[in-house]
Amino acid sequence: MNSLLDIKNLRVAYPEKRGKSHWAVNNVSLTLQPGEKLGLVGESGCGKSTLGRAAMRLLPKSVQVEGSITFGGEYIFGMNPSRLRKFRGEAVALVFQDPMTRLDPLMTIGDHCVETIQAHQPNISKSQAQQKSIETLEAVNIPASRWSQYPHEFSGGMRQRVAIALALLLDPKLIVADEPTTSLDVTIASQILGELTRLCQERQTSLLLISHDLAMVAEYCDRIAVMYGGEIVETGSIKQVLHNPQHEYTKSLFQAALHIQVVESTPAQIQPEKSELTEAPKILKPILQVKNLQKHYTLESNFIEQLLFSGKSKLIKAVDGVNLDLYPGK
Repeated sequence: MNSLLDIKNLRVAYPEKRGKSHWAVNNVSLTLQPGEKLGLVGESGCGKSTLGRAAMRLLPKSVQVEGSITFGGEYIFGMNPSRLRKFRGEAVALVFQDPMTRLDPLMTIGDHCVETIQAHQPNISKSQAQQKSIETLEAVNIPASRWSQYPHEFSGGMRQRVAIALALLLDPKLIVADEPTTSLDVTIASQILGELTRLCQERQTSLLLISHDLAMVAEYCDRIAVMYGGEIVETGSIKQVLHNPQHEYTKSLFQAALHIQVVESTPAQIQPEKSELTEAPKILKPILQVKNLQKHYTLESNFIEQLLFSGKSKLIKAVDGVNLDLYPGK
């Protein structure tokens, strides 16, 4: 099978004030097959994001680049501006770490989607673009009723879902996801990655997942590439890398993940004594008490939902029956 993405002997250097160059990526070779999910793991500053942006030719003009990158057999450093615009979005799409860098605060989510489609497919009608946008948003669990809302009206997890929908709109062959869940809590991050990998599998879209979290990558990817100091120090299937790590840095990542799991699996060793849990409420009165707190919102259906889905207003239970006591010093 021919590789979808083929990186050979890639070197990327950023200019420094003293005239010297720092090789952020140093002699990296990597392949990605059609439909494959590859996890690129490494510490902050090791060159992961630089490598991901190089795959889309998104690096600043001031950087020094050596080596080659081909996508579907096409040399990306030889693309003219017109071909490059088509390549970005239709062939490869990027999901950023912070979705607010991708979203215009003055545009509704619906306008973002329609603009993305019509920028690459100018002959498509607005109604067709709207229909495809709504279908894609619903695929990432964003209801049509939120079509006319602005980015600030969405939570961090919902904004990341919007970013994923924008990446999927043009049916790219590859999605580069650069730390897509770093700013999210663990539960939401798991949901987002589960949806992203499921959609990639359904659409036979390749995924390059960039992360510092080995355990997360192992859960959602087919293969792992470990990056350290600008170099790929180890690659292999999930089973190969986890069961028989070769490089010392990979072993340290693995041991760190094991340490976290051991701590989480033995809570009895770090639980306070029973007296610590019971004495304070008996002696002290709470300084803050919350009883049966509720906050419900009515979400009105907009024109599109009424037109396409005969939608009615929905009750959103943001907070429902919360009880809380806060004691002095706690």
